[in-house]
Amino acid sequence: RHDSLKTEIDISNLDIPTIWKYFMAVYREGYDQVIVKFDPAKNLESPYKFFTHHKLDLKYNKEPSKKTPLEFFHELVNRFIGWEIIDHSKDYILIKEISEPSSKEFDNALRRVFLLVEQMSEEICTALENNNLKPLNYIHDVDINLDKFHDYCIRVLNRIGNKDSKKTALFFSTLYLLELVGDEFKNISHHLIYDFQKGDYKNILPVTYSIKKQLDLFYETFYKFDKSKIREASELDKERYFNVDNVYKKVKKDEEKEVFHHLRIITRYLNALTELRIEMEF
Repeated sequence: RHDSLKTEIDISNLDIPTIWKYFMAVYREGYDQVIVKFDPAKNLESPYKFFTHHKLDLKYNKEPSKKTPLEFFHELVNRFIGWEIIDHSKDYILIKEISEPSSKEFDNALRRVFLLVEQMSEEICTALENNNLKPLNYIHDVDINLDKFHDYCIRVLNRIGNKDSKKTALFFSTLYLLELVGDEFKNISHHLIYDFQKGDYKNILPVTYSIKKQLDLFYETFYKFDKSKIREASELDKERYFNVDNVYKKVKKDEEKEVFHHLRIITRYLNALTELRIEMEF
């Protein structure tokens, strides 16, 4: 469908967060051949240590503190579906695409994004209800997977678009918002594990389950449009909106307030996602 897209990047003077940004940019844009130049004398820390700014990344500190450039790039490239290092020298690597993106692969990856967001919401509900935060330790890995499939979907849209070209822009926006929902669930996990540990979340548990239910309804209606489910989601949203003052009056502790703040952000994203889904019908 397209001419081969080739580019070259020199990461010699870039820090690791900026290296990530360059890699994600060329990957999402659909490049299928990338030469990466680097300083062979410079060892690098694990790319995942700097993947986000959360303390959750500190678990990657347990790995050897420095990696050779080739070790670093193998770890980095594994994050990108369809890319492989196929050649290297002392000061460059060559990355090539080994599988052609397709509409079917887009559909599979998009469904995976949904399932990972659903998994995060379920884990948080269960953790809050049982006051057992240990299972949340691996939500960071779930989020890395979510980002991986999100980026693959963006790559496919940039390469081949959607079957219905009018809807391509709507898919871009939907994916962007789903990733932000995942980030908010990860932020909640981070606060629960590192900032608060133990707390009493009974005052915000109904709100948390209500948002999970709204997410479930959105997932169902995304794949099979259903006005009654959209109306049901709207009723949940209204019920929370008009009850927000009551809930907030009961919320006394910092840990509940912090989680409540992130839940309200997720609500805004879910409403925006529903608007986009309705727009897809026209």
